[in-house]
Amino acid sequence: MKSLKYGMNTHIIPGFAPLDIAANDFNTTHVKVNNALSYACLLAFGVITADTINITVEESTAAATTGAEAIGFGYRLSGDTATDTWGALTTCDSLGATITANDDNKMLWIEVDLAEMSTDCNYLSVLGVTGASMSACVVSAVSFLETRYGQYDPVSTT
Repeated sequence: MKSLKYGMNTHIIPGFAPLDIAANDFNTTHVKVNNALSYACLLAFGVITADTINITVEESTAAATTGAEAIGFGYRLSGDTATDTWGALTTCDSLGATITANDDNKMLWIEVDLAEMSTDCNYLSVLGVTGASMSACVVSAVSFLETRYGQYDPVSTT
């Protein structure tokens, strides 16, 4: 192999390993985006029982939820498992997007326009707020940064 296309030009950051959120909110790793051209996050959902998950993207000045503000983003929801389909690009404001029990075993692709972030904010994270009656839901998250300068050992984003 002569090169690592995704290994050089895309910085792949584990958000969190598969975890059963079962009526517990979740937050991905805070990613420093000031040296990036673009940011995306892929959430993979297993079976979702009985309730909804509200997904928002938060910007902040530090790698912490203190002082974080929700911002708008674009997203696409995949089709069912074993299909090669994705829903249309949808944009939402800071209120976020809702994932329901009908979205079992789907993936949510999120993209943020970094030019629309506040000038003093350098960090992004994805937050999921679950309904109180949810009894099970396995979720995992991975973030992707398109770096300004490709390299085998990307600059830390934390």
